[in-house]
Parts: sequence; C-alpha cells; structure tokens
Amino acid sequence: MRAPEKADIVPWIARTLSSPTTRRLRQQAYRLNALRKREGKVVDVFINPRDPFSFVLLQALPDLKQRYDIRFRCHTVWQQPQEMFPEPAMWADWAITDASRVASLYGLGGPNPSKHPSEEAFIVCRDQLLNLEDNGDYLTPACDALRALWRGEAIETARESSLSQPDLAERLRINEQRLSTLGHYQGSMLHFRGEWFWGIDRLDHLENLLIREGLTFSPPTDATWTRTWTDLGKHAKPLEQSHPARNDALEIFFSIRSPYSYLGLERAIMLANAWNLPLELRPVLPMLMRGQAVPDDKKWYIFQDTKREATKLGIPYGFVADPLGAGVERCYALFEYARAEGREVEYMRTYARAVNAEGIRSETDRGLQIIVERSGLDWHKARPMLNDQGWREWAENNRKAMYSHGLWGVPSFHYGSVSCWGQDRLWLIEDEIKKRGGD
Repeated sequence: MRAPEKADIVPWIARTLSSPTTRRLRQQAYRLNALRKREGKVVDVFINPRDPFSFVLLQALPDLKQRYDIRFRCHTVWQQPQEMFPEPAMWADWAITDASRVASLYGLGGPNPSKHPSEEAFIVCRDQLLNLEDNGDYLTPACDALRALWRGEAIETARESSLSQPDLAERLRINEQRLSTLGHYQGSMLHFRGEWFWGIDRLDHLENLLIREGLTFSPPTDATWTRTWTDLGKHAKPLEQSHPARNDALEIFFSIRSPYSYLGLERAIMLANAWNLPLELRPVLPMLMRGQAVPDDKKWYIFQDTKREATKLGIPYGFVADPLGAGVERCYALFEYARAEGREVEYMRTYARAVNAEGIRSETDRGLQIIVERSGLDWHKARPMLNDQGWREWAENNRKAMYSHGLWGVPSFHYGSVSCWGQDRLWLIEDEIKKRGGD
C-alpha cells in the first residue's frame, strides 16, 4: 500500500476550508474582533473611479443602508494590478458594457458606452472621492461625482480641496494598503465579517449575512438583489425542433480547471435543456497553462466565492482535486471521443463534478477511469487516446473564437448576437432567446 501523497491530501484540505463550519468560525472571529474595536456594524467599501461597477454599486448602497443597521466606511482606491487584470484594454471595454447591462437590470444608471472618461477626468474624480471620505453624507455626493464621470457630464473641479496633494496621496496609499491587507486587489468590493462581496452581483450574500446577524431594521426578509440568477430557466417554454431560435447553439467557452466554469457548465446545461436549445462546448486551456498568472489572493477569493455561489444554486463544490496540468490534458484528449459518441456534455459535466465536488484525481488512471465510465464511455477504448495531442489545435481555436467576441475569461457564453462573461450573466442569453421568439 503506497504512502499518501500531497495530491491525496489537498482535496481534504479544500473540503475543510470550504465547509460551513469553517466559514461560521471565520465570521465569528471577525465579528468578535469588530466588536472589540466597536466596529461591529461597519461595512468597508472600496471604490475605484476607473471601475464602472463602482458607479453602479454606489447607487445600491442607500437601499441597504435603509433596510439594515450598518454603517459604510468608504475607501477610494486606484491601482489595477496587471497580474490581476491580464487583458486591461479588453477589460475596460467589457466592464462598461457589462456594468451598463446589470445597471439596466436593476433600473439603475449605467456608464455611457460612447463616452469613455479621459485619464484627467479619472484623476479629478479620484481626488473628489478622497476628499469626500470625511463627509458624513458620502454616498450622495460620491454617486454624483461618479455619475458625472461615467455619463460624460461636466465634472465639478471648482470646489476647493480640503486636502493637499501629498495628503491625498497618503490617504490613497493607506486605502490601498488596507485593501491589500484585508486580502483583495480591486475596487467595487465590500468587506464584512471577513468576506468579500463584488459589486451588486454579490449583495445577496451580504444581505443574507446581515439577516443572520440580526442587523435588520424590520422583520427579516429574503435578499432582494437576486435578479441575475433567481428566475433563470424557471419560465422557459421548450422550443419546437423547427423553431428558428434553435438555428444557433448556446456556446460555452470554459476551462475544466475553472471553478466558475464548473458552475457555468451546470447552469448552461440546465438552461439549454429548459429551452430545448443546442449546447456547444468549447473548452480552452486554463489561464495558468496559457502563460497568464493567477495570484494567490485571486485564487483564494475565487475559491471562497465559488463555494458561496454553488451553495446558493444547490450545486456541490469544495472537495477539489485540482486537474491543472495532466488532469486538464487528459480531459481534453478524450473530448473528441466523447463527442463522437454523443456524450460530450455528460462527459464534461461528470469530469467537472469529479474534480470540483468529489475529490477525484483525474491525473491518475484510477480516477480517470471512474470519470470515463460514469460518463457512459468505454475505458478500454479511451485509454489509448490519452497521448493524442490533436486537442491542442481546437483548444487554441476556441480561445481565438472567445477573444473574437471581446472576451478572454471563462466561462464565457455566446448565442446569436449576445456574448457575455460569467455564470451570473446567463440571464442575458435567456433574454436573447425570448427576443427570438422563445417567449
């Protein structure tokens, strides 16, 4: 009997770190520390004027302030580290489009896609926000400043700054140091009880935490910031085989290593089945296998956030056996075989569940055999195909196709004229199905 290897133990560590008990203990530790500092009701908010999601987020905060017994402490940040934003130009274009879409979903103001702010305008707005941090009525003037910035309106510059440029620079440095110390790297984030909440997309998690903590002004209710996910596929009407909306498949660009891709795959399969829509899987290499970095802070946030999202959606996650390297290569080497058998969707879903929720080591023959046979495929036929390298060409073609849609991260989706990034944007795909006669 062989001795346990590190790779045998890591899934169990991941399972422990992502367990509800560990999460509760972490929240309790932060709660006690906050109470000791008399900051038990403080939610830290990090606003980056360069990030249009910050504009959308600020508009949502008055609603939370009205319904929950909390106090916002706002910090202006500025840096967007290159290792965290591997495609900065693409990110800037995507962020404006995506922030506009989610703002529209909630009836909020979004950035003007035709009026991208200048660097000078960003700096003026940044300094305004830094000055406002001492203002007891921060939210209203800060939102006004960001609205002027992102809507292309005249930016107020006449108001005399209460801080000198060196003081502004020092305050900015302190804010960014605090962001880093708490364990994050970008703006449009809220921090409470040791957890991070991105933009309005994760406000439902914050709401649920505040409700559990008893920080509501009225009898507890359900979270309300849930429009991106709560009704997906629930009112679908399966399309007839001859319906024109079925002429295009729902394409999903995903990586078998990406936790968000796992959620996206599960949700895309559900949506495609609900509408009787063809689903086309387009696997790509993980970022780390494409020469792009994923720093530890980013990996840790993604791991924790995926667990929250998975729990919310009823998808098992946390018993993770990272397939990076050989696991990914072996998965993709058998994809064409699975497709030839008409089992590619079941194969990829089984594989994703195995490495994300069952701790199965796909880089081993024992683990891969389990996955293959659960998918309805023949292990004896599959095993000789593991050395095939032909998949590298189609994986690269898939990456290029994804980039052609203005997207670089996974999971990304394309249907008809709509392209979007993130498992929490599938409502855009469903809206397009409805527009094409599915509703």
